[in-house]
Amino acid sequence: MKRAKITLLRHGECEGGAIFRGQTDVALTATGVAQMQHALTQVTAPITHVFSSPLQRCFGFSLATAQALSVPLQALTALQEIDFGLWDGQSFERIYQQSPQAFDAYWRDPWASENTPEAGETLSDFNARVETGLMAITDALWLQVNNDAALNQQAELEPHALVVTHGGVMRCLMGYVLNAGQSSGLFANLALPYAAIMSLDVYWADNVEAALQGHDNNPQFKVSFTLHWPQTAAMPVR
Repeated sequence: MKRAKITLLRHGECEGGAIFRGQTDVALTATGVAQMQHALTQVTAPITHVFSSPLQRCFGFSLATAQALSVPLQALTALQEIDFGLWDGQSFERIYQQSPQAFDAYWRDPWASENTPEAGETLSDFNARVETGLMAITDALWLQVNNDAALNQQAELEPHALVVTHGGVMRCLMGYVLNAGQSSGLFANLALPYAAIMSLDVYWADNVEAALQGHDNNPQFKVSFTLHWPQTAAMPVR
């Protein structure tokens, strides 16, 4: 069994307050930076790769982390938050006051395309985009596993990707790994605090190379995951 690990880290508190942040490119607050720094101290396995949403609330921290660890960094647009269209950047309160029925419908069933905010990204399209991002990450980890094997050496470190991203992305990945289908509860009823951590163990069968014959040598064909439930490290009290 060939193995790797993915640790997903949600960004910390951002400027702008309670808004549909989506793809609005806001900065972290000082508290948000501290939340992410503290969360990273809870990641004990050595990190070999960093992947990030290109939005600044993720990428700035990712860049500093990759430089500090001397590991490669790749920004993936697939890891960006969902685009809320005309709601993007607007406060929850303002949208609710202007369009209470549309707000409630989206909250109740965000998968229904008719509930998508005007000019926004459907949740189905977002989910598909996020899955392509996950597969890009697992492909990179697979290459590292195979490079070690090609060199006929035992890897000193199990490949381990830190993925700095958004709450919506992490919810989609939960649904994918747990085979939850179009679960509205993952979006409406699951609390996922700032700087939450979720990890995935990644597995490929030992005979994956033989199994790949006839599947365009696509490692996605035989990859499987185990999810470790999100957690948030409490900030020390001063």
